Amino acid sequence: MPIKNINSAVRYLLPLILFLSLSSCSYFRNADTGASVFEPEASLEKANQLIEKGFYEDARKILEDIKARDASKKYAAIATLRIADTYYEDGSYEEAAVEYESFLKLHRYHKYAPYAQYKLAMSYFRRIKTVDVSYSWASGALREFEKLRRRYPRNPYMDITESRIKTCRRILAEYEFYVGNFYFKKGSYKAAAQRFEGLIRNYPGSKKEPDALYYLGLSYEKMGRREDALNVLTSLTEKFPAMELSRKAKKHIDLLESRESS
Repeated sequence: MPIKNINSAVRYLLPLILFLSLSSCSYFRNADTGASVFEPEASLEKANQLIEKGFYEDARKILEDIKARDASKKYAAIATLRIADTYYEDGSYEEAAVEYESFLKLHRYHKYAPYAQYKLAMSYFRRIKTVDVSYSWASGALREFEKLRRRYPRNPYMDITESRIKTCRRILAEYEFYVGNFYFKKGSYKAAAQRFEGLIRNYPGSKKEPDALYYLGLSYEKMGRREDALNVLTSLTEKFPAMELSRKAKKHIDLLESRESS
C-alpha cells in the first residue's frame, strides 16, 4: 500500500483507537475499584450489619451516601429511617426524634410510617425519669402516642401504645400534684388550686385524683371559699368512701358546717 494511503488510514483509525483505549481503561478501573458502581441494596445491607454490631457512626456514613445517590428515592427513604434508628439505638433520643420527624414529614403514608411514629413517641418516652423533671418528655410522648393511635389505628403497636399512654398520663398527673403540693406548702393556695383543678379536669381516674380533691378542698378553705370547699370535700367522700382521705375530709366538712352554724 502506498505510504500516502497508509497515512490516511492511520488518521482515520486514530480517533477510534483512542476511544477504545480510554473505554477499556475506564472499564477496568470501574471493575477494579467499583468507584462508579452504586448498589443501594448492598449498601443498605452493609449498613444494617454495622447497626447490629453497634457501629452506628459508620452505618450513618453509608446511609447518608444512599440518601445522596439514590435517584429513585426508594432507598433514600429507608436510609433516612435507619439513620434515625442508629441514633435511637445509641441512646441519642433527641437526634433520633429529629430524624423520625423528618421521615414522617416526607413519608406520612409510607408503609413504615407507623413504625417511625411509634419510635418518635418512644424517643420522648425513653427520656422520662423522675416526676419532678419529666413533664416535657411525658407530655411529648403522650402527644406522639396519641397521634400514632389517631393516624394509624391498625398499627401493630396498639397494645403497647395504650399502656404507654396510661403511663404518660399517670406521670403527668403526678407532676401536677407535685407542683400543686409545692404551692400548697408554700401558702400559695390560688396557684395550688389551679394545679389541683387541672389534674382533676385533665386526668380523671388518676390515682392522684383523691389527693387532688382533698387538697383542693383545703385550698378553697384557706382562700375563704367555703361552699367550694364543702362541695369538693363532699365529692371526695362520695367518690372514694373507703379511703382514709375521705374520713379526714368528713372532719373538715363537720368543722366548716359547725363554723357556719355558730
